[in-house]
Amino acid sequence: MGSPALVLESLDPLLNPGGQSAHVHSVVGGSAFGPTMDFALTQTSSCTTFGVIPDKSNYWMPAVYFHKNGKFTLVPEASPKHKVYYKYGKGDNTPDRERSEFPQGFRMMAGNSNLRSDDGTMGSPGNQLNWQCHGNGNQRATGFPKGFTSCSGGYIGGLAATMRFPSCWNGHDFDPKAPLAHMSYPTNQDGMAGCPEGFKKARFPEIMIEYWLDVSQFDGQYGADEIPWVISNGDPTGFGFHMDFLNGWKPGVLANAIKGCDIGNTGDPLDSPQCFGAGSVQSEDKKQACTIAPVINQDIGTNGPLDQLPGCNPIQAGPAPATKASNCAGGTVSPPTSASVPVASSKSTIPASTVSTASAGESSTATSAGLVIHTTSSSAPVNSETGSPQPVKTSASAPSSPAPSGTTSELLPVSVNSTSGVWKAAGCYLDALNPRSLGNGRAEWWGQQISSSNCVDHCDSIGAKYAGTENGGQCFCGNELVNSASHPGKCTSKCTGDNEEICGGPAHLSIYSLDGTVAMKKHKIHQHRGRHFKAGL
Repeated sequence: MGSPALVLESLDPLLNPGGQSAHVHSVVGGSAFGPTMDFALTQTSSCTTFGVIPDKSNYWMPAVYFHKNGKFTLVPEASPKHKVYYKYGKGDNTPDRERSEFPQGFRMMAGNSNLRSDDGTMGSPGNQLNWQCHGNGNQRATGFPKGFTSCSGGYIGGLAATMRFPSCWNGHDFDPKAPLAHMSYPTNQDGMAGCPEGFKKARFPEIMIEYWLDVSQFDGQYGADEIPWVISNGDPTGFGFHMDFLNGWKPGVLANAIKGCDIGNTGDPLDSPQCFGAGSVQSEDKKQACTIAPVINQDIGTNGPLDQLPGCNPIQAGPAPATKASNCAGGTVSPPTSASVPVASSKSTIPASTVSTASAGESSTATSAGLVIHTTSSSAPVNSETGSPQPVKTSASAPSSPAPSGTTSELLPVSVNSTSGVWKAAGCYLDALNPRSLGNGRAEWWGQQISSSNCVDHCDSIGAKYAGTENGGQCFCGNELVNSASHPGKCTSKCTGDNEEICGGPAHLSIYSLDGTVAMKKHKIHQHRGRHFKAGL
């Protein structure tokens, strides 16, 4: 299943849910991809970059740059770009009909972003990672290969990474603090018997992905003993390459394919009418047309070479594992101001930051409904880092009129300094995500310590009619709420900037307005949104 890129940007809903990821990824799959994801959202995808229409999963991996003379040039992807295989053969290469489809909400990773040398985990078992120059000798290595000055020629030409995901599951969910803990690689192909003890809850098809890069424009610019490539995470060795998977298969479809399709260890492509029926397989043109616009306002090198890698990713060559970097020169972008992020502009985008401070949503104890956000017109302390007024809390009181129908118990009272009057909780509402329901599809403030207090304060300062917080660490401002619905009880995420406040939930907005109400509108959602990538990307 060769797939074009859906988008290239700094998002990773597994490790950085609700915020900007540490480095740039190339994303493929369903068009509902965004900073916050779950199975239900994958199913809202209006298109997919894969040939099998019921596969609305997302897969992503770091982008690669050519590093020469202090400049970083984004390496374009080459056809077939992302080739995805599903393999479920036994040791004798006959199909293993007992493999399980992925459960709804299933997530996993392969590889380790911090590796800078071969620690014995990437080459075996199962040859997890392999880089190869397909042409001019077909050099191959676990990390970046060398011994060539061009990867042109051969059967197809180009530099490609091949990575295999683990297939044995212990029954637990993905844990961002231990992202590899719930999965294990098999010791052999003999069904469940090939899975290590403790990982026999289920054995899934093995996902193998080839990531193809067109390096022809760099021919002759490096020597045979040089490695000029660097991964977007600052890795010049290739050992830190990794991939992520979020299941979006329509339930039952993959299970039926396993039972009825003779695909073994050779991993013949799944996108065939014989496996899924003619109505479930789409044309190459439709795959290529499925793109979405990035939501991170960040120069990733699509318009020319960069002086440094996007984000805070200085080169770390090892051999010791990489460490988290900070204070990168020129790597931090300040929060938006009313001049930099106009509410009515469709071009307003999420301010880029080096590393997200947003976190996954957490449960919290709800309080009584209909509480009012108090504002004052007096002078307020100023945040020395942002230059914005510092929110000041006062006690909350009940509104003089009944709470609007959308107001729910999870909206906690906050106080901000504003000249516009009293902002009230309007309720918990669905965020349609693609496009966003509030703010013309763009977050006004992201990657900072968000609270409902400072979000309302910021939206008020730029003249917005509504303020909305989402998933603990996102702030949206806008003048209309589009393609949404009232979802009481779904806003339970503690704010990253104040754990006594609630900032929406996964794909749900805590909405505030001056009168405590919100007017919803319906807009037609188009299948193909945003820009298409330039030729070669």
